[in-house]
Formats: sequence, structure tokens, C-alpha cells
Amino acid sequence: MFRPIASAALAVALFTAPAALAAPGVTSTKPADLPAGHYVLDKTHASVVAKLSHMGFSNYQFRFTKVDAHFDYDPKNPAASKISVTIDPASIDTSTGPDAFGVKFNQELAGDGWLEANKFPTATFVSTKVEPGAGQKGKVTGDLTLHGVTKPVVLDVTFNGVGSGMGPGVKTGFSATTTIKRTDFGVSKYAPLVGDDVTLNIEVEFDKK
Repeated sequence: MFRPIASAALAVALFTAPAALAAPGVTSTKPADLPAGHYVLDKTHASVVAKLSHMGFSNYQFRFTKVDAHFDYDPKNPAASKISVTIDPASIDTSTGPDAFGVKFNQELAGDGWLEANKFPTATFVSTKVEPGAGQKGKVTGDLTLHGVTKPVVLDVTFNGVGSGMGPGVKTGFSATTTIKRTDFGVSKYAPLVGDDVTLNIEVEFDKK
């Protein structure tokens, strides 16, 4: 008699748990609830992952491990937000070890014919236009400088929420994606055998200062 009652109670508890448990720390997903101020990147919770076709056999992925960013925000005028991102191309990480010739694939892609990080040690994105959209969506247009070439790109951005995170301060997070053509930036080795279209998937958290 007691077992069915206990099971029913457990089922009710599971299905009526507060939605906040699905996203600990997030208190609002409304951009208007993000306080005005200057925000800096939480580097331990940031990732920039690139994906491109490898001869049609796979959509190969790699990431950059050295990323920095900051932005200024005013909920009364979100379109005036200013965003700046810096990436170290030499921090490319393919999660592979040395190849048969003893040369790490990471070093090859950071080197001659590819990103040439020795000649172009930084890649940057600086916003020029912010367009708030419906709900949590929006677009950020900016100048991407990669391999010494600057081109405009548009990021599709999702505001993931604002809250206190693990501490007393204000934390916020965003997801963003865009697709660029690497040949537009002078990185043309093996194109189009190795895909020209490169999709960038970005996951970032910021702390208010």
C-alpha cells in the first residue's frame, strides 16, 4: 500500500521540480534583466570551436584555447553595446598527438600555408552593430581580422541568462555561431578539397566588473 503512494510522490516531485534546477545560477533569461556595466570573459568557461569539411569524409573540428573578450552593456540601450574579442591563432588545438613525421598537427595548422601565427599573432573581432531580436535572440555584426585580413561577419547570438553563478557577483552567458570562408582571409591551402566554409561555434560566460 505504501509503495505505490511513495512512487507516486516521487514522480510528482520529479515532474514538478523548479525549472531553475535545469540551469543552476540563472535567475532570468531576459536580456532586459542584465545589469548595465562592463563584463569580462570567464576564461575557464569559454570555447571557440571551428568546424569544416575534410574532403567530404567528416566535419572536422578543432578549438582555440587562448581567448579573451569583454563587452559593455546598457539594458536601456542594448543596440549601443560594444564587444571585443581576441584569439591567439597559435593556441589551435586539434586534440591529436604527433603525426608519423613527428610534427604536431596543431603546429602545422598554426604554421605556414595555414594560420601563420608567427606572422599574424592575433585574430580579433570588434562589434560594429548590435541588433536585439525576439526573446533571447539577436545578431552582432563586427569586423573579424584573421590572417592579416579584415572582413565583416555576422554572429547569430543567443542570450543564455543572467544570475550569480557560484559567487556573489553577476554572471551572464551567450552562445553564438557564424560561418566564414577561409579563402576570404587568405587561408586557401587545399581548398576546396578541405572545406572553404568554416563554422564557428562559440560558448562564453562573462563576469560583471
